[in-house]
Amino acid sequence: MKNATLDSPEVLNIHPIYNNGELAFFDNLENINTSSPFKTEAFAVVLMLKGRASVIINGSQYEAGANDMFICPPNNIIENGLLSLDFKCLVIYMTPRYINKIMPLSENLWDVKFFFEEHPLCSLQPEEAEVFCQYYKLLCSKMQTSSPVQEKVINTLMLAFIYDMQYILGRVIKPSPRPFASGESLFKRFIGLIEASQVKYQGVAFYAAKLCVTPKYLSAICKQISGMTASCLIDKYVMKDIEYMMTHTNKSIKEIAADLNFSNLSFFGKYMRKHFGLSPRAFRAQALKKA
Repeated sequence: MKNATLDSPEVLNIHPIYNNGELAFFDNLENINTSSPFKTEAFAVVLMLKGRASVIINGSQYEAGANDMFICPPNNIIENGLLSLDFKCLVIYMTPRYINKIMPLSENLWDVKFFFEEHPLCSLQPEEAEVFCQYYKLLCSKMQTSSPVQEKVINTLMLAFIYDMQYILGRVIKPSPRPFASGESLFKRFIGLIEASQVKYQGVAFYAAKLCVTPKYLSAICKQISGMTASCLIDKYVMKDIEYMMTHTNKSIKEIAADLNFSNLSFFGKYMRKHFGLSPRAFRAQALKKA
């Protein structure tokens, strides 16, 4: 397993103001390459300052203008991005590992994460967008000023930024009740294991063993915090990987099944029929028609 790092911006032909491998800032997406679909490896927060943008995220089309904000969690599929000539924005890119590092264990952002997987676009009031810009400007100034406490200052400002954005977005996101700290810590580690794993279809027992708990206990904690069992959460990530590989790669169905750790084609077919309602061949044929 490996931790996500911020290496995709270079692939997309965009260059950061700052990038330490876990946190990156951009203020120019004019040369972004979205000719081919790509999957986000980290949390991307994009505030629109001017112009218009059109993009497909997880198969749904979104149109955005000034003061609109995109929040895309890891493993979202982005394609067909179109920007107007006067387009301007600010971008903050954070790995899950970075967020887990700066957030206290007693905090629960996973309800927010799951919300933005389904609703990646929201509109800010002008004064709310100004708060974003103030943090961005201050953070950029601290990134340019080398000091022995630079990392601590940046992390503290980022934590304050997250809290402020959480408060601002409280009008559209209704937080779920806080779980107890030990359960939340386990849940965060579980999600981290799934997101860091190249092969996500392992079964609840595999992840429970890694976390030194029983599958029943892991599933109960997941249900308490996210409303979904551990098995459902694994399926959520596996389905996204299947959809991406079936739609955006030239690999054969057999190769995809093997890459995703399915024991054989028959089992892979049953899994797809259960979760997508189509056989692998029918799913790929349908995807080709939409392309």
